[in-house]
Amino acid sequence: MRWSLTTAIVIVLAYSVALILVDEFIAKPWRRRRWQQRAARGDAEARALLERARKREPALEE
Repeated sequence: MRWSLTTAIVIVLAYSVALILVDEFIAKPWRRRRWQQRAARGDAEARALLERARKREPALEE
């Protein structure tokens, strides 16, 4: 099967969009929850990471 340039571009774009969506809707909530658990145990680095995330995305204020 010969792939054209268009097919290759579509595959790369679809893969890129899929990775972005997985990061946005699956990985990011996992990271944030893990940081919250660490911050609750007194980890200063996790508190700093959460504060940086809140500044970057103010709509996520808890």
